[in-house]
Amino acid sequence: MSSESIDEVRLPIRVGVGDLPPVIADGVRGWLRRDWRTVPVATSAGADVLVLDPLVGGGHVLTAYGKPVVAFCPPQEREVIAAVLAAGACGFVPQSGHRPVLIEAIVAAARTSVPHAGRPFPQLSDRERTALLWWLRSMTKASVARRMGVSPHTVDMYIKRIRAKYAGLGLHLPTKADLLARALADGLVEAEDLITG
Repeated sequence: MSSESIDEVRLPIRVGVGDLPPVIADGVRGWLRRDWRTVPVATSAGADVLVLDPLVGGGHVLTAYGKPVVAFCPPQEREVIAAVLAAGACGFVPQSGHRPVLIEAIVAAARTSVPHAGRPFPQLSDRERTALLWWLRSMTKASVARRMGVSPHTVDMYIKRIRAKYAGLGLHLPTKADLLARALADGLVEAEDLITG
């Protein structure tokens, strides 16, 4: 990770660890203490980022925490991982992963804002957000693809992933207008962004 992206994060990152078997939670806290960028905290209230297993916690909407969440779960099928990400996790790290992978996921999550705590909204990657914004500007998917330097299929997949993330929150947004209204309401795009550029 570049120093530029590290500078965007207030260090050390306060990390709450919960909904994990005790031995795994203790191991994660040990990993956090060994990295200068992170420090474990006793409660989620004082945390910048949460590390938990949402499958242990009942699989509820993760954005309800009002903080970025890194899912730290046993290895799972792709469908389970997709559902966890759609529920609002900023990242998914299998418990078989190594310390650096989890720490990098925490640092990346710390750069994620959760502007509407208590109201579910999906966490979008930078590429998904860019594709969504340009597509909502009434560009065709082919135009967005040319501008992003990807294939139209890739743009289509970004839009499908965004819809799937909303579906995971119980919101069915079949039309472009539905997606536009919800993205504006959730602050994923701003009205000014739609008329500029």
